[in-house]
Amino acid sequence: MENHIKKISCYAGNILKSSDYGKVHSIYRRTINLTFDGKLAALQTEGSPLSPISLITALTPADMEALNITEGDSVVLSKNGLEIILSDVSAAKSYFFSYTDIDKYDLRLPGNLCTQNCIILAGKIRAALSLSKKGGFQLLFSDNTSCNTAADNALILSAAKHRMDASITFYHNKNYSKAALELSGLLGLGSGLTPSGDDFLCGVLAGLQLLGRENSNFAKLLRSEIQKHLKDTIDISAAFLSCALDGQYSLAVKQLYNMPETAEILTAFSEIGHSSGTDTLCGVLYALELGTTQ
Repeated sequence: MENHIKKISCYAGNILKSSDYGKVHSIYRRTINLTFDGKLAALQTEGSPLSPISLITALTPADMEALNITEGDSVVLSKNGLEIILSDVSAAKSYFFSYTDIDKYDLRLPGNLCTQNCIILAGKIRAALSLSKKGGFQLLFSDNTSCNTAADNALILSAAKHRMDASITFYHNKNYSKAALELSGLLGLGSGLTPSGDDFLCGVLAGLQLLGRENSNFAKLLRSEIQKHLKDTIDISAAFLSCALDGQYSLAVKQLYNMPETAEILTAFSEIGHSSGTDTLCGVLYALELGTTQ
């Protein structure tokens, strides 16, 4: 059976070019994660938000659920596509996903914004978060408290706020080492497919790039701390953090450079995961406000 990959990021394309073989890492309703030499790429259903590891197919969620692919199945790469060899051959021997007529996306941020635009963008993001009902770290960055917060989530939010506040204090006292250490402590914090703390840190790295401060002492120290602790979180989160460390983000993050309106921001980030998008947006806001206030 042949399927078609319609969209791909340049980052994911490079992963495929550098490998010949891989295997199925994990399977979710809309995503089949593949691993190649320790790097993840994700086969996703049509209409899924584009991330650096995305391979967007023409499949519907029902189509993908109907595939009898299982974890550990082998993946063979060729010039024209990838083939998943099934260990369970009761229905089929393999599925082929072709690369023909594929749209490629460079998901690096195109540059940094001026200070005034960073302030304006921060205002739009805060307004978007106040309209969101996704929960997660969004509750720390808006006046919207309508979401039901369970006791365990309240503890997570309290721990996160403590680290965020401590990092701000150290940052403004120019103790960038301790500021980075505090903030990197959010890595792995939270539940779900990608913990909120990991998504937040991806957003912080993006915000620092939008500010033009990706090479500041604080940014270098933060990247170093995150890099050292990638194995302390789940594989999928580590993959997205690795992308962010390489300057690669979701299409929604890249489009922030174009100064979208509040409604556009809310829509784009609300489509990413349960709260992953808004958690990332919180990180962008945190970095923008950190860099534009004293």
